This record gives sequence, C-alpha cells and structure tokens, in this order.
Amino acid sequence: MLKATARKGKGGTAEQHEADLRAFFAGLAPAISVASEAKRVLDRVAATQFSVFHYFKENENLISGIFADLLRPSGSHGQGTTFLRLFFEELNRGDKPFKAGNYNTLEPCSVYTEYSTAAGRRIDIVLKLGDRWIGIENKPWAGEQEDQLQDYLDFLQQKDEQACVLYLSGDGGDASTIHDKDRVHYLKIPYGHTKNGPSVAHWIAECHRRCHAENVRWFLKDMLMYIARMFYAEDPEGTL
Repeated sequence: MLKATARKGKGGTAEQHEADLRAFFAGLAPAISVASEAKRVLDRVAATQFSVFHYFKENENLISGIFADLLRPSGSHGQGTTFLRLFFEELNRGDKPFKAGNYNTLEPCSVYTEYSTAAGRRIDIVLKLGDRWIGIENKPWAGEQEDQLQDYLDFLQQKDEQACVLYLSGDGGDASTIHDKDRVHYLKIPYGHTKNGPSVAHWIAECHRRCHAENVRWFLKDMLMYIARMFYAEDPEGTL
C-alpha cells in the first residue's frame, strides 16, 4: 500500500496519486475477469496451453531422440529423406554457407543417439552418410563439459578427416570447448530463429511446411510453439 503524505509533487499530492492508482486497477478488474472467462471457454475446445512437450520438462535426451527420428530417413514420420534434406539446407542458410563436409548424398544414412566415443563420452546424435560423419551436440539448457566438443571432433575425425560437429544452442551462444583451428569443422545452430543463419526453429518450420502427414504436421507445429515459448523464438513461417 502506498504511504500517504501531505507533500506535493509535480502531478499533485501523494493522496491523489494513490487514489488514481486505485481507480486504475479497479477499472482493470472487469476486463481481466472477462478475459479470464473467455480463455476458460476457449480452452474447453482449443486447449490453448496444452502441449505434449510440457511433459518432457527440461529433458535433453528426449528432445535429441525426436531430432534423431526426424533426421532418420526410415523414421516413423514417413517422409523419407525430406527432413534430413531440409536439415542440410538449413546448414547453408544465410550469409555464411557451411562449406565443410561436402555432403553430396543423403543415402545410405544411419542415425545414432548417445554414440560412445573412445573416451567413454556420448555424442547426442551422430549421422553417418556413406563414409562421412557428423556429430550433433544438443544443448538446449545445460552447459558444456570440459573439452567436450573438441573430444567429439577428434574422435569423429579418426573415422572421417572431414567430419564436423554441430552445436544446437538453447541460448544462442557459441561453444567454447573447441579449438580455434578446428572451427572450420564446427557450426553453431541456435534454437531461436535467426534471419541470416541456420536455426532449429526455422528447420522445424520448414519440416512442418513440407510434411504431407497431417498428424506429423500437428506434432511439428506443437514443437515449434514449444521452441517459441522456451527459447523466445519468433515463428519464421507463420505456422503458430
């Protein structure tokens, strides 16, 4: 409660200011009540706050599993290589195309999760396209461990000298655990939409736009809404 005083200010006495504030908030009450009731009625048929992703909490492994299935040509989405192709198109979106790798074929493609390195670490997602290898580290919330991405890259380049690591960044920040000389084999992909570069949000929006299965489209739309809420991402394709 505001403390009353008899001193005058530019806009009048403190008592007058307090009275004005009380009147303002009192006037808001009916509008808030109407809006709350309208939302309650709408939610009975639209469930505007419902999302399957709310049940995931902040579970990095579950989200990595979803991304892996979308990238897998034999995935349950039934879209073949569409989402995988869109992912590689996303790497080259913007002013600085990702030239490392030269991934000319999408088949045969194997997608692994929790792939073990020689040091016993686990890479969130690994793509193997013919003789080419890519590691994907998904960091929506957690920070990096000591030498994490460099260790992944060193391991993958024992299999493929041109192997790359991709860093899915929840806060949009760069990875710090990779040497400067090796950054030509590294790419950051923020979750939130960026106008001049790749993003998880834009990739999911493109998957939604190109998908032919309606139930998968609903899932992708829900995922895009979740990303928008959790990572302050704009909706790049107007799908929300």
